[in-house]
Amino acid sequence: MTQISATDQILLLLREQLQRSERGRVRGADREQRKSATAQQRIEALAAIRDLPERDFRRALVRGLLGERLGEELVAEPAFEAVTGEVLRLIEASPEAQQLLDRVAREFRAA
Repeated sequence: MTQISATDQILLLLREQLQRSERGRVRGADREQRKSATAQQRIEALAAIRDLPERDFRRALVRGLLGERLGEELVAEPAFEAVTGEVLRLIEASPEAQQLLDRVAREFRAA
């Protein structure tokens, strides 16, 4: 049995977000995208703020992905910020994960 590291899980989440983003452009919004529209709309609104520092935007992007995956009710918990910071640190420590996060951030900023 192969163990999946935290970095691998993060990469899977980022790839999944890219795939949903690409599917949404091709086929329109399906039921799951409508369910997660709140998190996506928040990220899109942040992407539109051009003077928002890039690291702050990436942190918000990670926070949105985690909130979508783990449940929006957890986002309000104080410990969630610490988890978000740790996940962002793990992403920044992995060149492959950093490239995926850069790609997702660019796509949101370009929209």
